[in-house]
Amino acid sequence: MSDDPKSLRVVMSSVERRGRWVVPQSLDVRVVSGNAVLDLRDAVLEPGVTTIKVRVTLGNVEVIVPPGMTVDVDIASFAANVEHAEHVPELPDASLPVIRIIGRVRFGNVEVVRLLSGETRGDCSRRTRYERHRERHERHHERHKRWRELRAERELWRRNRHHRAPWMPWWLQARMRRRIFAWLTLTLGAGVIVGMQLDDRPQWWQIAIGVGALSIVSGAISWRLTRPLIMVVHAARDIGDGKLETRLDVDRHGGETRVLAVAINEMAAKIQQQLADQRQLLAAVSHELRTPLGHMRVLVETARDTGDTKALEGLDREILTLDDLVGKLLASSKLEFGNLDRRTLDLGELVSDAATSAGIVPEAIEAIGEVRAAIDPTLVRRAVANLLDNARVHGGGAIAVRIERRAGQVAIEVDDAGPGVTSDRRADAFRAFVPSSGGGLGLGLALVSRIAVAHGGGAWITDRPGGGARVGFTVQVTAPT
Repeated sequence: MSDDPKSLRVVMSSVERRGRWVVPQSLDVRVVSGNAVLDLRDAVLEPGVTTIKVRVTLGNVEVIVPPGMTVDVDIASFAANVEHAEHVPELPDASLPVIRIIGRVRFGNVEVVRLLSGETRGDCSRRTRYERHRERHERHHERHKRWRELRAERELWRRNRHHRAPWMPWWLQARMRRRIFAWLTLTLGAGVIVGMQLDDRPQWWQIAIGVGALSIVSGAISWRLTRPLIMVVHAARDIGDGKLETRLDVDRHGGETRVLAVAINEMAAKIQQQLADQRQLLAAVSHELRTPLGHMRVLVETARDTGDTKALEGLDREILTLDDLVGKLLASSKLEFGNLDRRTLDLGELVSDAATSAGIVPEAIEAIGEVRAAIDPTLVRRAVANLLDNARVHGGGAIAVRIERRAGQVAIEVDDAGPGVTSDRRADAFRAFVPSSGGGLGLGLALVSRIAVAHGGGAWITDRPGGGARVGFTVQVTAPT
């Protein structure tokens, strides 16, 4: 073996280069009655093209490269074998150098092998067999899936009692398919007639073959065009039957069919989420109602037995609690159906009235700029009340209320005297049913966010200068058209 790093001489011996060895940009390999293994998976290669020139006589050269590496083999052979895995499943990796193998081989063998890092020939063989088995299984599964779709469509038309032509075969029950099939058959049939006019003596079997072939082609085209529509019908039926986890495979379609499939999937996901929220809301409301109703029952019995008027005061507080809960639920229901009663009002007066009713002193309320906007006063008043209630329960009470015009929106902010809200908890504060230190349904700030979005704005939580939290929302000045 030569000591020259740019050349490798193997005569009646075996040499292996593995691991992190430096490969020159031009390597000359000469093998006579021997064996040479060049493992380039962990080798240090120079950028660009690395050329390996081989001259083999009665020997073997094996070059191991990682998947994705581009290898160009141009070897002249005489009574020899040259193997190169040209069809590689992985895409070429542009970050890897390019290997170019040239030269000649006589009565020998040159082989390029693609292996993963640390993989042996046995591992590669097992992996290849596994991948081929998986591909065969997927093709087999796809064929069975197509047959199941055909059977499902046949059953669909058999259950359909509203079609006007029950005598027709099930695969022509689709009106679009039937029209496409008929028009293509007539058009192509006209071509057959023209062909008959050009031929003086057409044979009957020629006509039969032509009509049959054209019918098959037109039927295949119409079948292909209407399959996505049948799949949408299946999905709509399943969703209507309560199978809300039904989804269409959007990767199998394109154009307007893909848009329709995406719309169906989004609709099913929204319905599923809405039903889940309703079930959660029903469970939470049932739990929240049970406590004040139990208190009211005890207070009524106490007032009946003792005649104590303080029990009536407690009963009044529980009624206010129930009234507040019902108000939140009604506001949420109003947003659910989009029934906004917009009127152009002065938000300064509306917010001031709501804040003073909650016990905020007028000196703590400030309006900046023109703050008139087209709003639903009931919902916005509910949002302000929720902000003030949130400051009372979680922030030690509201210390300032601000209404400010900001470009095309009006912002309403409430500052509290609490410890503030950490950044990782701010997103959860606007989600319904998220537990908080004050208990309850968690509808307060979630409802504020929904009211703001319905009015073209948004809600946020920031730190108040000097400590505490600043919670607010915005509404658009003009109603969106």
